[in-house]
This record gives sequence, C-alpha cells and structure tokens, in this order.
Amino acid sequence: MGTHARETSRRRYEHAGFALVDDTLLVPTHHSLRALDAETGTTRWQYAYQRPSARYNEQTQLDSEPQVRDGVVYLVFQTTVCALDLETRRLRWRYDLNSSADGCWLFGTTLYVTARVDSEYRLVALDAETGLERWRRTARDSVLAADSGLVVVADYDAGRVTGLVPETGTERWMSDTAVSASSLSRGEVVIVDDHVFVITADGDLTALEAATGDRRWTISGGTDEHTMMDTLAVDPSARAVYWSRTDKGTITRFDITGELVWETDRSSVEFGISVGNGTVYASTGDGLLALEADTGNERFHVSPAGIEDGSLGCTPLIADDRVYHCLGATVYEVGSR
Repeated sequence: MGTHARETSRRRYEHAGFALVDDTLLVPTHHSLRALDAETGTTRWQYAYQRPSARYNEQTQLDSEPQVRDGVVYLVFQTTVCALDLETRRLRWRYDLNSSADGCWLFGTTLYVTARVDSEYRLVALDAETGLERWRRTARDSVLAADSGLVVVADYDAGRVTGLVPETGTERWMSDTAVSASSLSRGEVVIVDDHVFVITADGDLTALEAATGDRRWTISGGTDEHTMMDTLAVDPSARAVYWSRTDKGTITRFDITGELVWETDRSSVEFGISVGNGTVYASTGDGLLALEADTGNERFHVSPAGIEDGSLGCTPLIADDRVYHCLGATVYEVGSR
C-alpha cells in the first residue's frame, strides 16, 4: 500500500467528509472549499465565500461538506446556501438564510436545508438547478437521510425521527425513536431498502419500517446515552449494516434483520466509517483501518507520519481502488501502487 499527504487548513468536526469529481478532490476547511489534484494532492484552487455585507477581509465560516451534482457543488457558508459551478468557480445561485443552517442534504434534484428563514425555523426544499423553493415546512427539522420515496428528519429539540414525503414535505410518520439533538448527523441515520437504521439518543441501534416508522428491532449499545461519535455504514448489495462505536472501541456487522455477523475490538476507533469493494474503512485516532467486510479481519492499518495527537478524523471516501481520508489538517490517499 502507498500513501501521500498534503496539509490543509483546519477542518471542523461537523464535516463528515469529502467529494470526488473526476480527478479533483473537494475538501472542506474552516472557511473555504479546497480543490486538490486527486493524483498528487496539490491544491488546484480554493473558494471562500464573501458575504456582501461582510467587512473587508472578513472570513465566512463553511458549515457543510461538499455535495455535488452535474458539475455544481452545494455548500452552506454560515447564512448563505451557495451553488458553485466547478468549472468557472462562479455562483450559479445563492439562497440567503436568517441563521446558520442546522443541516443541508442533496438528494436527486432537491437540496434540503434547515435554518431560520423569514424569522422562523424552516425546512426548505430548493430546486438544485435554480435555487427556487419547492416547498417549506415551519419546523426545526434537520434532514438526516433521504431516498426516492422518503426524507428522514429529526426535530432539533425533541430529536423525534420523522418521515416526510420528498415532493411536498408532508409528514408521513413520526416515530417514538429519538436521536440526540446536540449531535444530529447524517452518519447516524441510513436508509436501506425498506429499513431506516438509527443510532438513538440512548446509544442503541434501532431499525424502523421505512413506510410507517414502526420499530422492527433494537440492539442495545450497552450505554445509557449517545456518544456523539458513533457512525453507521451500509452495504445494500450484502444487506449489511456496520456500526462503529467509539465508546466501546468496537466495529460490528449486522445483517438487515438485526442478526450479529461479527464484532471486532478496536480501541482507537474514531468518528467515520465507510464500506465498499468488500472492505470496511474506519477512521482511527492515528489513521485509517481496513477490515474485510465479510469477516472483520484486519487487512491493513495506515498511520501517516507527523500527525498531532488528538487530531480528528472524518468519514473515509472510497473511489475505485483508492481511499481518501483526513486526520487533523492532513488529507491523504491510500491505494494500491
């Protein structure tokens, strides 16, 4: 295996990961989006949004990870949703909010954003091509997952998991399941076929019926509270769900019915897990861990040199035979050479 790394500006923990477009890796930093050459790691360009009302040289914080569709990357810079053309680096459109966003999710041709709009908290569905509103819902609902027939949100204060109709925002169901309002994260809720998997506020793993929100099964996490750093990854083809628990230092595979397949102890597991090409990639305190998806056996563990202790990781990005990861201010690639 081979690795190479390049330094970037300080990343925020809330950024779950990157995006890869052709041979360009899009990396969110504290105040800008950085585009790296995916082969060499060198910086191609950097984009920072300057609010019209900002003072000279005042920096605007980047509050979302990059989400890409048809040559456009969607970002939230504090109180502004931006659609940036990747070829020209010019804004296609922008949408102004009255507060920073609680969440931003792109699915298909719709961008879902939660923030204060017109002095009230709204969940707003925007047309990804034009930036025009498709619908709005008066609620502080953070979008956690979406597919063609369902948008899963959670109330920011109560954390109640709710299913909405994507085309209208109409409530389809509300579950008695709750997630931690202080850590609403897209890494904690995933949709597979007719299941919605949720890491609950008390640290359990629960499977809901996607059509109704009814519970199918619950697996205890062995704690009484959410750790804020647990993450899920799913492999639809294998009908498998992978659960990384930092408090217990474990990675576990279940099948879609809740049956345990394997569990492995990994004391250094951090936030972030992905699965692809028969491999589970997990962020650790000192780098990147790769496990065989079928057995949980270790394939390799990469620890880049020169990383400060306590550096935060992210969700690994799988791209063919390469994987991109970051630890602290260092972005690096792992792949066959």
